[in-house]
Amino acid sequence: MSSSINNRRRYYLLKRLYARDHNLDSERVWQSKQEGIIGTALPAAFPLIAVLSTAGYSTVEDLDGADAAELCVAGLTSHEATAVLAAFSAL
Repeated sequence: MSSSINNRRRYYLLKRLYARDHNLDSERVWQSKQEGIIGTALPAAFPLIAVLSTAGYSTVEDLDGADAAELCVAGLTSHEATAVLAAFSAL
């Protein structure tokens, strides 16, 4: 499976992550655009919610289209990414 862009908020998140990975000043611009779009918050009991939030994933829309490889690049282990995707599919 490969990641996909299913909504505008996610598009901005991926631009934000690209900017972060490449040490570009535009990261904050993309973060602002991403956070300017209201999304459905992940449940408080969602697995690894703090890690996901730190990585930039705080809403259902942010995860909609993510795959394990993307989440690993964002800082999760493969085991964590698998757990997150399983929990996401159960939402």
